[in-house]
Amino acid sequence: MAAATRLALLPRVLRRVAPRCAIASSRTSSSATTTTAAATAAARARASSPPPPRAIVWKRNNNDRVVRRASSSSSSSSSSSSSNPPPVELGGVDCVRIASLAGVDVGELEDALLSAGATCVVVEDADRGTTEEREIFGVGQGVWRRCDVTAMFKPGADVDDVMSRTTEILGLAPDALRYVAEHVPGEDWVNVVKDSFAPTKVLDGAWIVPEWSRDASLSRWGASDAESETALRVVLEPGLAFGTGEHPTTRLCLGWLWRRREVLRGAKVVDFGTGSGVLAIGARLMGATRAVGIDLDPMSIRAAAINAELNGIAVGGANDDDDGDDSFVLAVADGSRDEDLPDGLRGDVDVLVANILVGPVVALAPLFASYVKPGGSVCLSGVLETQTPAVIEAYEAAGFEALTRESEDGWAVVSGVRK
Repeated sequence: MAAATRLALLPRVLRRVAPRCAIASSRTSSSATTTTAAATAAARARASSPPPPRAIVWKRNNNDRVVRRASSSSSSSSSSSSSNPPPVELGGVDCVRIASLAGVDVGELEDALLSAGATCVVVEDADRGTTEEREIFGVGQGVWRRCDVTAMFKPGADVDDVMSRTTEILGLAPDALRYVAEHVPGEDWVNVVKDSFAPTKVLDGAWIVPEWSRDASLSRWGASDAESETALRVVLEPGLAFGTGEHPTTRLCLGWLWRRREVLRGAKVVDFGTGSGVLAIGARLMGATRAVGIDLDPMSIRAAAINAELNGIAVGGANDDDDGDDSFVLAVADGSRDEDLPDGLRGDVDVLVANILVGPVVALAPLFASYVKPGGSVCLSGVLETQTPAVIEAYEAAGFEALTRESEDGWAVVSGVRK
């Protein structure tokens, strides 16, 4: 890979690291000489800060991994490569890995590592992929029972000194943080990131494809030559927000839309909890006249806008007095205030999809019923198979009928028609 290509990839490596990841708000990292008192104060401030109040919390924040990244005080919030410098040099990155950590405040550990010079800290469920895996959603839900923690440093960092100071900052016993240090070469790092996101088949003829595979033959991943030529490809930059195709609920919802693509032609579609924008983008590519993506997380809305552009879709104004095309609209809203939502939704939506959480899915049934026109459809996920009776009961009461469910790996999608 040419150096220029590698340099272009690296600024976005961290947000591609984790499928289903949420990149938490960045913190300004001090130099490696940050005092113990300052680091401790930062950790205490973080622990005592309450989450921002929200009327309805329905956003899926993370499943298996949270990424926090340090930023220099001179960098802006832009995601461009010029203003968002790569966290690692082309020569690679030094990593510290702590496996199956329990009994330590992970938030304070993150703060201490970032203050000591880490460019990024990744926290993962140590039980991911097992029967003990536990998904965490929303704000204030804590962390997993056991965590794998990876801290990344510029090459040549004295990681033993960093870990010694981190242990001291946290007031832990010298051997409390058992870690392994390793160097990951730059070329290997880029390839590892790219290999972790392969094209995902949703159904015959419908695929979710990472941007670097957009023009590749899908036969490499099991498609026939004919399918590779004609398949719908929803192109995403993985890791920006929830909805990369790895989770069953994303596949269930996009598959539900794909099987109804004839109905979608000319339809008005709302994607509530849009995340990466995959469902709204998919609906628009399938022929929806208007697709509206709504999310309470501004980062998700930015991610959805980036992904829309990758698919050749322009993002228009949300309201009638806004300039531009309104065939694809994104809005930051949580469903509690009509004035935050795009115009033209009430009673005029043909299809509403919501891949969020069971609690909000149930609570928002009256709101969704007010959007969907008689004869229109609703598709609801983020729901476990065992939770579908509560969803069906709520939507029957809200005025929907012919409610059915489909499932995959213990997750379900519930769909029905507005009376």
